Amino acid sequence: MKIEVASESSFCPGVDRAMRITEKTLRRRPSKVYSMGALIHNPQVVEKLRQQGLQVLEPGAETGDLDGAVVVVRSHGIDMETERSLERRGARLVDATCPTVKRAQEAARDLAVTGCDVVVIGSPSHPEVRSIVGRAGAPVAVVSTPEEAREWALSLRPHRVGLLSQTTINRDLLESVRKELETHCEVVERDTICESVGRRQREAFELAGLVDVMFVVGGRESSNTAQLAAISERAGVPTHHIESPREIEPGWLEGVETVGVIGGASTPRWLIDDTVAKLEELSS
Repeated sequence: MKIEVASESSFCPGVDRAMRITEKTLRRRPSKVYSMGALIHNPQVVEKLRQQGLQVLEPGAETGDLDGAVVVVRSHGIDMETERSLERRGARLVDATCPTVKRAQEAARDLAVTGCDVVVIGSPSHPEVRSIVGRAGAPVAVVSTPEEAREWALSLRPHRVGLLSQTTINRDLLESVRKELETHCEVVERDTICESVGRRQREAFELAGLVDVMFVVGGRESSNTAQLAAISERAGVPTHHIESPREIEPGWLEGVETVGVIGGASTPRWLIDDTVAKLEELSS
């Protein structure tokens, strides 16, 4: 059985940066080190960081006194209200927000300042989207589909819309939402899709066309990993989104000659290597 691994299958630059910042902070061994929510959407990595001393503060939970503690701002960023609350409690913040997410936050704020009604394409529950909305300094609408965009436009009747997106969405969704809004109003767009994620999505589609089955490796809470699985499925190949190689069932490989493997932006390289090793073991 031939195993093809996508060239972009491990940490994206933003996640790699957040990991390096966090590990450096942990090596300094301050008394308490937290992250505001899981640093990245990968349970194995979060557990490894916990073993190194990183504790997770759940968003919305009562944190109490954080005097002297260090709180790492995760790669998704945090909203202004949360940031101020942490500082009031005495925390020292270490910012590991992905630079691409920061640009999206700035784009939302800039569009609001120019008088646009701001719309973000993405999941309203995703921490990155919440950080963008919470740093815009003005009301921001969040839509997930062209239909939601149409309903919003018809209800508000905006004249000028500032459009941006969650950094990990599929570009096809951005284009479909933009076209829908353009039928109702003037649209000022800021392209905030991560280029690294875009390359990974293109590679997922290309690789899916060359293999008999695809394995997409990454956390189930990871938006970009779910996007890769959806893209692979749209290419018409059987696709399995797994968090761990332990999930692989031998029956998935019956009659299979070629296998594709790709990881999400928050998937460590060692997890890709373990997946390949498991596939080789099952094919032997």
